[in-house]
Amino acid sequence: MDILLNELSLDGQFTDKDIFLDNLENLLYTIKVIEQLKFSLLKDYSFFNSQVTNSESFIEIAQSKDNRVRKLKSFLLRLSNNPPFWNTEQEHNCSDNSYIFNSNNICETSLAESCERDKFILSFKHNDYLEYNLLIKKNTNKINLYNILDRNLFLDYIFNLDKIIPLEYCKLRFKNTNLDFTLLDEITGFNLLNKKQVKEYISSFIKFSLMEWINIDNDVGFQYKPYTGDIFKKTKYAMKNIKKFRTSQLYRCFGYRQENIFYVIQFEINHKISDNG
Repeated sequence: MDILLNELSLDGQFTDKDIFLDNLENLLYTIKVIEQLKFSLLKDYSFFNSQVTNSESFIEIAQSKDNRVRKLKSFLLRLSNNPPFWNTEQEHNCSDNSYIFNSNNICETSLAESCERDKFILSFKHNDYLEYNLLIKKNTNKINLYNILDRNLFLDYIFNLDKIIPLEYCKLRFKNTNLDFTLLDEITGFNLLNKKQVKEYISSFIKFSLMEWINIDNDVGFQYKPYTGDIFKKTKYAMKNIKKFRTSQLYRCFGYRQENIFYVIQFEINHKISDNG
């Protein structure tokens, strides 16, 4: 999938370098997800010349000796200097078509190019690009571009489009929360579920991930408690204190807590495990 970096979202709007770097660090979380998913992040040839502040361009900031910039240097230089550039295989044609956004001609920009690709754009913080949906007028037709502003909402969006499998979605979506899916096997996890069940499980995981442990322990819906059966005693989890919680009236999730993280290891949709512990 092609995602285009919106060079129009850098036009000197940042009042100083530090405010820009704050925004860039937030974007990094999303860019790392894009890289992990092996999606293409494409940019315009002119991107590195984009103005960040009134006095500094992107490349000037990337090449500065500021301590904070040094920590991001490899990323900044990779982003500004290296391919892939969409211009090398440009798909939009301004000779035969017009592309308008907010009454402005956007031919020969990433916004126009994205109309002919997968319709995803990644923007820096800019007053013209604060909406998740950017409406482009191509000739007499309207095209909606998805403007990526938040990592989790982006993951939710591509998950609903079936651009990412449930297990990979959960590994990324719940990273740095109280849930960890790195130990979950497809066979005892999402392969057990149909699409409706997948959504029910994920809905519960989102709620779980937003709660403090003291509230999880006392939540009557989750019924988070020890599993006392012996099904895990001959597995690699024999020495773990296995717990379970409800993801619906019928479905269960098994795993163990280590410090403040619950490691998910198995799902259940028929009570055969739960009824024995």
